[in-house]
Amino acid sequence: MAVKTVRNTCVYCGAGCQIDFTVDTDTNKIVKAVPAMGRTNQGTLCLKGHYGWDFTNDPQILSKRVTSPMIRRGGKGGKLEPCSWDEAIQFVVDNLTKIKAKYGANSIMGTASARSPGNEAVYVMQKFMRACIGTNNIDHCARI
Repeated sequence: MAVKTVRNTCVYCGAGCQIDFTVDTDTNKIVKAVPAMGRTNQGTLCLKGHYGWDFTNDPQILSKRVTSPMIRRGGKGGKLEPCSWDEAIQFVVDNLTKIKAKYGANSIMGTASARSPGNEAVYVMQKFMRACIGTNNIDHCARI
């Protein structure tokens, strides 16, 4: 088995702990996580950091990854179809604008995930909800 080490920031609580993942390059799956020397974790990890990544390899939990933006055309019964980033962004803008005009900004809520790409993505989501949408309806679940 050929392996490589990939440094990453833990996505669970937002402290910014550094992890070195050992990845099997044949299957592209994580096989081990070890603490890296980070500013906040000082070479240690909590249990979530040590073992919380196993969901990435579990086919019962994850479906195939989405590799491009998709739009469900024709309402709830419609099929998801790949589209361009420009079309997907415009679709979201149009629909959020309609909802905000009809029901007000506080009818929209944003949520950030502890399994997101990191603190920066959570910050951007919070800023988007407050500055662009005009609501404080933002939540983050760091309790997984």
